[in-house]
Amino acid sequence: MTKNFSKILFFFLISLLITGCLPRLDYDNTKPEAIAPQWLVDGFDFPVGDRNGKGWGVTGYKFLDWSVTSNSFHPGEDWNIPGVGNADQGKPVYAIANGEVVFSGWNTALGNVILIKHALSNHEYVWSQYAHLDRRDVQKGEIVGRRQIIGTVGRGPNNRFTAHLHFEIRKEDLPENAWPRTNGVAWDSAMVKKFWLHPSNFIKQNRPR
Repeated sequence: MTKNFSKILFFFLISLLITGCLPRLDYDNTKPEAIAPQWLVDGFDFPVGDRNGKGWGVTGYKFLDWSVTSNSFHPGEDWNIPGVGNADQGKPVYAIANGEVVFSGWNTALGNVILIKHALSNHEYVWSQYAHLDRRDVQKGEIVGRRQIIGTVGRGPNNRFTAHLHFEIRKEDLPENAWPRTNGVAWDSAMVKKFWLHPSNFIKQNRPR
């Protein structure tokens, strides 16, 4: 009886192995919350021109210039092709890195806006914002890749400005219409730097390997 039972048990275990019904032995101790998002960045490129921004420049307000338009420190950079007026309207705007679109819409101050969240690691993030767009080609919730076209250069609400890209990199999760002032009073430059990064410097320091 014992011999027959051993044979039956042996054949039963063999059949389980063949069919894959044995319990899975999982030696991966990685916790789900420690897995980095699929859109983890692999480096940053410039938002217009080629991946190095060639042919374009910050010809409008630079980071932390005093803006007479908004009566505050400028939290980003204004990019266009030098000397062409509005001829760069409609030129492509690219995602600077892999990320998730967290806003794609319109507001009265900035016009068409896209805001993208980028994972530097599974717990470190930055946000890039692209404003005054003529066209938006991505929607909230989309995963985008570095150098993917997300929209085109525009002139802001009601064609208020000469064509350019208003571009920001933020180190805090801010709403798309965030601007460095409270109740009309401008923040000082030190306060601005707590929430915004110098866009070109950050990209230069974090190019793809």
